[in-house]
Amino acid sequence: MMKLEENHYVRDGHIHAQLGIAGTTYNEKHIIELGGHEFIVYPNVFSPAVFPLPDHLVKTWLDLIHIIKPESVLEIGSGAGYLAILAALNGAKRITATDITQDAIENIQANIEKYNLGDRMQAVYGSVFEPFDKNDRFDVIFWDIPFCHIDKPMEELSALERTVFNPGYILSEAYLKGAHQHLTDNGRVFVAFSKMLGHPEKLLELTNKYGWCLELVMNLEQVTSNIEGIYDNKADINIYELIKL
Repeated sequence: MMKLEENHYVRDGHIHAQLGIAGTTYNEKHIIELGGHEFIVYPNVFSPAVFPLPDHLVKTWLDLIHIIKPESVLEIGSGAGYLAILAALNGAKRITATDITQDAIENIQANIEKYNLGDRMQAVYGSVFEPFDKNDRFDVIFWDIPFCHIDKPMEELSALERTVFNPGYILSEAYLKGAHQHLTDNGRVFVAFSKMLGHPEKLLELTNKYGWCLELVMNLEQVTSNIEGIYDNKADINIYELIKL
């Protein structure tokens, strides 16, 4: 099994510098715009104001929702619930958004109320698939998984660190292992990933281990990001579909 080492974005402090901005500049509730809609963001919750989500990723996500027309959507690690709510506003019927911090759950709920989605969207506290039993199945499952390894145990990470760090890719493994049993018969599962910021060899090892292959979800804007790089280059954050082998 491949042993992960911190890449230079972690080692040289680039990511912690961004977390520092999140903890100081954005240490109060603020509003961000994504996909043409405004969202409330709480302190200690992942904010695209600090770690931008590329427009092409949001567009790809909405294209998938329009094409698949899912009855049910599960977003793991939803943060403030932006992508889950955008799915609801673009035709998804029933949406579940999870996260592992109470701040995030309260934040998701605030945005659910902002858009009057309480009749078909819920915020669920818990890690990966732990909150669900075997009968909970979804047409679409998605996670913008933290893709940066850090040499630090998960239990020692702060709430903000947990939004970007994935020690040993234990979160990725839990997702790839558990997704099979929570898909409907024709369900589809997706993940956002950056080859530049993450560890693609480790992700490939885990997809093979749990019976998946990765397929890039293409759109015309996907070759390069339209945002300035989060660190020192353009961020290659894209959506991949996990195809059952």
